[in-house]
Amino acid sequence: MDLNALLTEIGFNKLEADVYLYLLTHKPATAYKIGKEINKPTANVYKAIDSLKTKGAVLVELNNNKLCSAISPDEFLNHYEKNIFEKTQKLKTELKNLTPQTEDMLTYSIDSVSLVFERFKNMMNRCKSIAVVDAFPKALAKVKPVIEKHATRNIDIHIESYEYIDIKNVDITEAMVGKQALKHWQSQQLNLVIDGKEYLLALFDNDLKKIIQATWSNNNYVACILHAGMLKEQTVLKIMKSVETDNSIDKIKEILNAQKFFYNTEVPGAAKLINR
Repeated sequence: MDLNALLTEIGFNKLEADVYLYLLTHKPATAYKIGKEINKPTANVYKAIDSLKTKGAVLVELNNNKLCSAISPDEFLNHYEKNIFEKTQKLKTELKNLTPQTEDMLTYSIDSVSLVFERFKNMMNRCKSIAVVDAFPKALAKVKPVIEKHATRNIDIHIESYEYIDIKNVDITEAMVGKQALKHWQSQQLNLVIDGKEYLLALFDNDLKKIIQATWSNNNYVACILHAGMLKEQTVLKIMKSVETDNSIDKIKEILNAQKFFYNTEVPGAAKLINR
């Protein structure tokens, strides 16, 4: 494991990482000695130590020797984690007061697995009326707690799944060829449209470790098209399954009457698009 790389990911520069790792594995030393040992200019090492002091990663002796000592990883990282948490909470509060000057309807790629799931959670938080989901089993299992939380609200949630799953207060349509689809794709997808206003389309590798392709947008028109298409696919799957049952005509009529079309359902995105 590249410890230098991990330290730079949390805000160290390369020299600060070198100095901190040196001090963790050696006795307290002066900046001059550290510089000689890691083959870096002393002046630069002094700057790195000053920065590490500010970060709470290093202590410097209170005398002329100025020996430097590393703070233990547990103590430093606990302090760092608390400090970052406080800053992010403050930033969340301040950023909420900012409003965009114009509506953004661009389409963006997402390259982080964790960000896809965070975006899914936040979209569900924003959902006012209806959410449509199409997800493969591993991805669906990961977002199931989020869906269960919102299933208790007064919103419609429609899911197309590819193997059996039970979520209370949610309309679930299981794809008839779910096993074949999973075998063919050898990957995991997670698609969500909320209120016909905003959508998230994500395809991962089969272990949910890597993004193959993921996009997000609040393009109103595209969101409406996806909303309608995904819901109609779920309706067609229900009809295909009902054909195999007795009284299939009555069952098909019942399914079609329950279909959330734009003309019989309040979809915020559709109303917004028409007003535009």
